[in-house]
Formats: sequence, structure tokens, C-alpha cells
Amino acid sequence: MKRFRWFQVEWPTSIRTLAKRIKLRTFDGESGHGFFIDRVRDDFLEARYVERVEYTDVVVDPFGKELTFERVEFRQTLFRASSSAPGLELIDPPRNVQALMNRLSEAVDFEVAITPAIVDVLAWSAVLQNVGGVSSVVDSLQIGALEIEHGIVAKVVIRGDRDVRAACTALTNDRKFAVEKIQLRLASPHRGTVVLSTSGSAALSSEDSVEQLIQPLRMALADAMRAQKR
Repeated sequence: MKRFRWFQVEWPTSIRTLAKRIKLRTFDGESGHGFFIDRVRDDFLEARYVERVEYTDVVVDPFGKELTFERVEFRQTLFRASSSAPGLELIDPPRNVQALMNRLSEAVDFEVAITPAIVDVLAWSAVLQNVGGVSSVVDSLQIGALEIEHGIVAKVVIRGDRDVRAACTALTNDRKFAVEKIQLRLASPHRGTVVLSTSGSAALSSEDSVEQLIQPLRMALADAMRAQKR
């Protein structure tokens, strides 16, 4: 499983200038956090944010005596900053990305606002299919805040062996609801599934198809977000 998450940000500098500023905060093993630049181009850069985390493991032996072990862990977050929208892409991100966001903001003197790339997932998938040329079927759909009656809501997952969007329409029957996630079953030449969420994230089940799908996913997300603003 390969996971991606996008954030909306407009960098106040060129990408090459951003790379120079990030290099000033290179991980050196002593500071406890910092960056490694992997690749820089005019329109994007690829890098890693590294955090050194120290903690203590406590183990109780058969006699009831506590044994402590000091541990050190290096957590890495891969990311891609680009001049095109949405601007920031995280690869296999951890649950908490606030430290990375703070360091990136610091690198540009706090002149940016980094926010989740909120998107209509059905519009995202439609652009991916129609413009990106990725053939797929929506075989699973998660909806939340489905109003059963006044003051009562439900979260529902709809699954099937074919497109479930018509079934979703029949189920909701003009009730208020919000689509939270959808799963696309990919057709040849791709394989596996792609799960898209409203928070601007995608999870690909087949790593074999990542290289072929990631660029269409990026472009479709940008187009869907632009359409939302109109």
C-alpha cells in the first residue's frame, strides 16, 4: 500500500530558492530534526524531513524487576514541493505532520499558509477517468452525516461488484449527507484499487501502478480543486 496526502500552499519563492532555504536546515544528527534534499528541478523538489526521537522502553522480568532500555528512532517523511497546485505532497505520511509543517513554514519566514487539500472525491475521480485516462469503477463509497431524521445521522459504507453510485443515490433519497471516501477498482492496464478521501489523500493498493498513476492523480486533483473555486 502506497499513501499520498496533498496540502494547499503557494510558495512565496521559486522552488530553487526554497531548496536553498531548506538546505540551510539540513539534518546533522545533533539538532534532532532537519532535511535532506533528494532532487531539485525548476518546478518541484523532492526531499525528506527527519526527526530523531528518543524514548525509554520499560520491561518487567519474571521476578517483577523493571528493566529500562534507551531507544533512538529516526522518523523520515518524504515530500514533494511544487510550484503548481496544490503545492505540497507527502508520501506515506505519519499521523502527525505538524512538525514538518512548522519547519517548512519556518524555511520561508512563515509567509505561507499550509492547509489540507479539501476536495470533492467524486469530482476528483471523474477528472481522473475523463482527463487522466484512468479507467476504473467506483465499487465502494463511504458517506457520513447521513440524516436519518432530524437530529439523527449515520455513517454508511456501500460496497458492490459494480458501480455503487446509483445505489448511493437511491439510499440517500434526497437526504443530507457527505461523501467522505471512495474506492476505485482499476481496469487494465492498471491493477488494484485507489482510495480517495476528501482530505486530499490517496491510497494505492498496487505499488506496481504507482509510477503510472501518480501524475494523473496530481493533475486530476489540481483540476478538481480549481473547479471547486469557480
